[in-house]
Parts: sequence; structure tokens; C-alpha cells
Amino acid sequence: MHFLSSITIKNFKSIQGFTFLLTNYTPLVGYNNAGKSNILEAIKWLLNKNSLNNSCFNNINEQIEISGRVEGITEEILNQLPVAQKNSIEPYIVDEKLDIKRIQLTPSVSVKSINLEIKKINEEEWVQNPNGLDAALKSLFPEPIEIGAMENAAEDVGKSKNTTTIGKLIAEIMSPIEENHTTAITEALNGLKSKFDADGNDRAIELTNFDTEATDKLQEYFPGISIKLHVPTPVIKEIFKGGTLKVYEDDIGRELTSYGHGTQRSIQMTLIQHLADIKRGAHNRPSNTLLLIDEPELYLHPQAIEQVRSGLKILSENGYQVIFTTHSPQMIPSEDIKYTLLIQKNDRGTHSRERLINAVQEAETEAISQFELLFSLENANQILFSEKVLLAEGKTEKRLLPYIFNKFHNKSLGQCKIAFTELGGSANTYKAMSVLNKMNLPCKAIVDLDFAFKEATKNGLLNDGVDDTDFLTCKNKFSENIDITLSDDGLPNKQGNLTAAEAYKWLAQQEDVEVNIINLHNKLKGKGVWLWTKGAIEEHLNLSAKNEHEWANFKKRLDEENLDDVISNPEFFDMSRWLIINEWLWFFYT
Repeated sequence: MHFLSSITIKNFKSIQGFTFLLTNYTPLVGYNNAGKSNILEAIKWLLNKNSLNNSCFNNINEQIEISGRVEGITEEILNQLPVAQKNSIEPYIVDEKLDIKRIQLTPSVSVKSINLEIKKINEEEWVQNPNGLDAALKSLFPEPIEIGAMENAAEDVGKSKNTTTIGKLIAEIMSPIEENHTTAITEALNGLKSKFDADGNDRAIELTNFDTEATDKLQEYFPGISIKLHVPTPVIKEIFKGGTLKVYEDDIGRELTSYGHGTQRSIQMTLIQHLADIKRGAHNRPSNTLLLIDEPELYLHPQAIEQVRSGLKILSENGYQVIFTTHSPQMIPSEDIKYTLLIQKNDRGTHSRERLINAVQEAETEAISQFELLFSLENANQILFSEKVLLAEGKTEKRLLPYIFNKFHNKSLGQCKIAFTELGGSANTYKAMSVLNKMNLPCKAIVDLDFAFKEATKNGLLNDGVDDTDFLTCKNKFSENIDITLSDDGLPNKQGNLTAAEAYKWLAQQEDVEVNIINLHNKLKGKGVWLWTKGAIEEHLNLSAKNEHEWANFKKRLDEENLDDVISNPEFFDMSRWLIINEWLWFFYT
């Protein structure tokens, strides 16, 4: 099925100029006022023009220009279009793709002056509005169904107008009914027409009597003129246009306005879900309807959100392209996170970070495995809706760092828009940072001392690699302890009397390499990585174990004692301040 694969928006509201990549199911996430809804409006305008006023222009002195690429226009789809429409676009299709563009030069111009243009992909020249182009576009993409974030819910759901959600959805839902029952309905309407039409052949006796009596009176004034009472019979389309919803509770019908936003939104989303059930497995549709929704999860409980998500996914696989804004990770299953657009707004205007699918493809092959780790539901809840990401290795950091941060700054990591993710080991740190870096998501990492020896040199995070003097001095120190067994790479392994973790703890206690470890710490800090100079976080917090009991006791002390009495190591406070400095570096470029 064909779909809008990208849209380039210039000078529209908060969007100065950016290309957004789309799929059949595209979530848009970001903070309020980032411009997510503006993207939906721009998509709608490209396919369904109307005159834009001053408020739509980012710069009043420049034109609005919105272009899109349509992919998947197969020969089969073209053959389903009327001949004139097929002929208007076929010359511009290359590899089942074509580019379209709409431009409005100044605010509040007439709709007729807003032209649609077309060109072949990878060519420069645009052709202005060839005959049949608008009609062909409407055949490929009927008027989008747009569902706002409930500003006028009762108006939208309670009245069947061409411009409302209910009107469009009822038209979609009732179309098979109209198709299957046209003959029977037409026969019934013809029966009405014969009774009430002025030229009906079986006029109702009451109408015939009126015609005769009224005409007799008229003859006294205008001989030769007669009148008949005409009651027009509706056509099938008008009958279905009048469809709407009535809400019943305990067999009592009530106006929708008497219900809260939750009920109103539930009714809207129920229509979406029912439409999905009808369209499940549908095929041979020459058109693809765009479904643009602002926050479909609004006012819904978690189970209902899951139902809505499932319905939208079904529609996206059966003739609908679904693009929506959301603040709920429940709306984004793991398989769709890689296509999610992370929307932000700054001095560049509204734009999107790199999609995860593109970031993973650009990063090293090994980084692909980090996708599921980074974007499990728990992590996605934070990463997708934050502006910075903090990575840490183990469970102690996960249990205690957010709590300590809150005590130290009197605000949470979330309030600072920092997502916290536990990676479960040093080997995952660099790979995860690679993916986040490609997404232009600023990130920092907190790591144990062994990271400097096992990962930092291998991945080039230490400037001089294995020739780093501080690295070599510390590494050679291991050979002085007979309880440490070294592997071929000269680093501790599990075979000695001291485990690898104990060996690095021992190293951190050696005064003659203290300066070297601090030097390694500072080098990695410049790359966005905080290295525990005492080996691991437990040593800095004087924890005797890594278990829930020890963590609970530590939290209890934080609640009951002064922070300085519980955490005496100044390095820990340096780390806490490092986390909130304004500059978060993308480590590849520092």
C-alpha cells in the first residue's frame, strides 16, 4: 500500500524548515508546545488545501512550502484510478515514488491561488498543477481524518458534519452497508418518491386532495396554472450523512455533553477500534486514508489505551496511515520505537531527533543489540520523554542514585528531564552511547573502574588508547599482587585468589597509582563518562553489600540524618553537580 514517507515543512507555525520521516504507524513524542500538532496540521494541509492566515506563517515575509514524498504507488494502484487521473501522475512516478509540493505565498489568499506541484524524485524542476493532479491526489489520499485533543469533543462526536470526526468515521463505517443494501434502500426510497414526489405515480390521497383544492382556488386568480405539494425524497448519501450517535445509560438517552471528557474520548476511540475491526484484512483499496490524532490516550485508563493502540495498529496495516502525538509509552510497542519521532523545539524551531532505526544502522553493528536494552518498556517510558540520558552499570546505581540526586538537588532526575537507564554491565555502555549519540540524544555514563581498562581503550575513549601512560602504569600494577591472575591481555580474571572485581578494588587502594586513576577519571569525564575512582559506587557510599537490605538501610539513613553525614566522600557530590551542568556533550565530538 502506498503511503506518505516523508514531509518537508518550511515556515509553517513553529517549524522553520525540517524533513520528517514517516511510516504507516508513526508516533510523535515530545514535551508540550514542542510543535507536534503543527506537524499533523501541515500534513493535512498538503493533502487538503485551505487558505492559511497570518498565524500559520513562522515568518510573515516568507512563503509556506510543504512537500511530501509518496512511496508504493504500484501499477496495480495506478490501474484502479480513473484514466485522466492516472495519466496526470504516471509520467512523474519513478520506482513507485513521486514528490508533491504545495505553496502559499502570503497569508489569507484565495484557495484557487494555492497550487499543487509535482516532480520526479531526484530531479530539480517542479511542474505547476498539471490537469487532474488534485483529483488524482484525492483518489490516492482522501481527506484525512483528524482527531484533535478534545477541545470540542461534544461538537465533534455529537454531530455528523463532513468536517467532524464522527461524520468522517460514520462515512467509513457505513460505506459497506451502503454498498450491500443499495438495492433494497433504493426500492424503499422509490416507494416514498411515488407517494410524495409531485410527479409520483401513486400520490398519497391527502396530497392529491390538497393539489386539487389549492389549484381550484388558484384558478380564480391565474387560470391555467396548477400547483402540487412536493415532498422531496432523500438520496442514500443524505441519509447516511445524517447519522450520529445517541448515548444510553440505564435505557435513558442523554446528550453527550452531559458526560465527562473520559466518556467522550472513549466514544471517539471506540469508533476507531470498530473501524479497525471492519477493515481488518481489507484489501484492494486504491486509496490510503491518513488518520491524524492528537493524544489518542487522553482521559483513558491503561487497559483502554492498549485497546486503542491495537486498533490503530490494525488500521495502519489495512489502508490507513496512522500518525499521532502521544505522551504514553503504552502507545508505542517495542517494534515501533525505532520509527518514533522525538520532537523538540529550540532556536532551530520544531524538528526531530534522528530516528532510532537510522541511528542503529549508522552505529557499529554490535550496537544493534542495544535497541531492546535501551528501549524496553521501562526505559522507553523515560528515554522517549526526556531530553538527556544517564547510563549506569548496576543495580546499586539504579536503586540509590535517583534517591540521592533528589536529596542533593531537591528535585528528581525526571524534573531535570534526565532519563536514567541501568545497562547491567560495562560492555553495554559504549554501544548504548553510540546509539544515543546517533540519535543526537545527549548522554552521560557512570561506570566502574574496570571500564577504563576493558572498554575505554578498546573503543577509543582514552585519547592515546593502550599507549596511555596512566593506563599502562595502572595495568602494570596488577602484576605486583600474587593473588591476582592475569589474562593474556594483562588484565585480572576470575581464576586468582582475588576476583576481577576485588582486583580493581585493590588497585583503587594503591596510593602510588592514585594520581593515574584520577587522570583516567578526568580524561573520561571529558567524554561524558564518570569513572568511580574507588572502583565502584559501593566503596564511595561505604556499602558493605549489594542487596535490597543494604540499599533500604542507606535510604533510611538519608531520610533521618544529614546528607553530609551519610555521604562523606566529596567525589560523590562532584558527580551530582556534574549531572546537572548545562553542557551535555556528545562524546564522539569532544
